[in-house]
Amino acid sequence: MKSYNTLKCKRVYTFLALILLSVSLNAKKFVFNDGVVVDKTETKVEEMANELFEKTGIQAYLLAKKSLDGKGIKEYEKEFVKQLKAPFAILTIGLKEQKVDIYNSPDLNKSFDKETILSPYPWSGSVIPLLTGKKKDVSISAAMLNGYSDMVEQLASSKNIKLKSGIGSTNRDMIFFVRISIYLFLLFLIVRYFIMKMRSKKE
Repeated sequence: MKSYNTLKCKRVYTFLALILLSVSLNAKKFVFNDGVVVDKTETKVEEMANELFEKTGIQAYLLAKKSLDGKGIKEYEKEFVKQLKAPFAILTIGLKEQKVDIYNSPDLNKSFDKETILSPYPWSGSVIPLLTGKKKDVSISAAMLNGYSDMVEQLASSKNIKLKSGIGSTNRDMIFFVRISIYLFLLFLIVRYFIMKMRSKKE
């Protein structure tokens, strides 16, 4: 009777272990999100991160935090990477602090251009120009996905690999043309205003 109960307990423990293993395998490994980005963004980032890791061994994380717990963004990132082994790259946003940053292991310094990704200019930046949108929840998700995709695709390219899960340059090109169109329209309005003002003075 005792051996039967022992066998039964072992089966239960094995069943629970399999459930926990299944959950851990399906858990998100590369996204740490406090509800800052939408679920679709999480899923897409995980897809790209897993492909990059499988093909290159590079760990690429997205830290989307409502607050950095009173720490500076660099300090927060340095604390996070203590548990990591190189090579790694992290795209971080602190919503409360209004900070965005990329932190990476030194061996990846020449593998991608993080200054360009974080540029505030619409013709180069992948993240910050999108954060100026009116619909904050949507623009944050779009900005982080855009910046993350840019980062991992550059990292993959440095290893002569093209990610099947990457969003490519189409999305970034579209954003570029939309932004440029808006700025050109604003420039047109400003020039038109000054021309009309000068004409009124002459009259």
